[in-house]
Amino acid sequence: MLFNLEFDRGDIVEGYMIPDGFSETASIVVTKDDGTELFLPCIHERLAVKQSGRHETGLVGFVIDKTMIEDIESQSRLTIRDAKTGLLIYRRVADDVRNMKLLRLDMSIVPQPKLDSYCGELFQYAISAVERFGHETTLQAFHLNAVESIFISGRLFLRNYEEFLDKGFEVAASFSEPYYEMACRLLTLKGLSRGQITFLGDRDKLNLAPVAEHFSDVNLDDDRAIIQALKTGGDRVREGLSSPVTKQLVSTSLEQRVTRRDVAAAINLMSRFTIVGYGYHRHYQRSLSELLGVKEENIPISAIHPALEKLADRLRTFPVAETFIEEDLILDHYLREAIKRHT
Repeated sequence: MLFNLEFDRGDIVEGYMIPDGFSETASIVVTKDDGTELFLPCIHERLAVKQSGRHETGLVGFVIDKTMIEDIESQSRLTIRDAKTGLLIYRRVADDVRNMKLLRLDMSIVPQPKLDSYCGELFQYAISAVERFGHETTLQAFHLNAVESIFISGRLFLRNYEEFLDKGFEVAASFSEPYYEMACRLLTLKGLSRGQITFLGDRDKLNLAPVAEHFSDVNLDDDRAIIQALKTGGDRVREGLSSPVTKQLVSTSLEQRVTRRDVAAAINLMSRFTIVGYGYHRHYQRSLSELLGVKEENIPISAIHPALEKLADRLRTFPVAETFIEEDLILDHYLREAIKRHT
């Protein structure tokens, strides 16, 4: 999906939204300050879009003016979203937004929606769980040229977007202990096999389907069952579980393998982050509050889940589990040492 605001003159707002489907009708929802909504089809042709083969009709442009919203000039938080997905296209800037571009890189398969919701309200433009929308939409969010206040969060393969670290984006990331993250993945994929997981996008569901299927009948309370499943999973299961943190930092896709030599590259990339947190320590919460200029207690941070911690403790005793996350364990060692020296 491609989208952008072309201009906001006060009495008229103009932009475009190109949907994913070639023949799909483009439409937006405009929300006023009082919460009332206005549904608008995109009826303005963009000839270049049609000629390039991006859309069948090229009817992807929108214009909002006084004929639609009489008091449009006084709408201080006028918001425009894609009608189908709810994706934010544009909202007017508030006086107290943070004039910065921040990527909160999600390093766990389990998202933090409360944290993203809170942080997103501090910025003019915000998009959370961006990996659900695909590479093209993610790139568009990074490329928004008319907005200086941007918050993006998601579980991205950062190599695909590393160039934006040189274009004003700061990065905040918090890392889990590797066995705890492995426990999160096993439990999530077990739930995915039962149709209980809603926070994964379609691409993740497709890519991780072989792992979910393999563990669908595995009793996670049975040590021998887990060990046997890890030993017999094959390449597709190993792809879905092997060193996800290192892979996320140095690879461009789930299928790309990582080796011990990639750990150095991962550490080098992390050195460019503005904030690096670990586990559920308050350091991450405190650093975010300082960066965003808010009270520390206002930053919602998830707590350790006892059931996941128990599963992680058991995984630490399985030699076969270690072979899946060797690179992450090495990275974790250096990360712990760096944080220990810093704090």
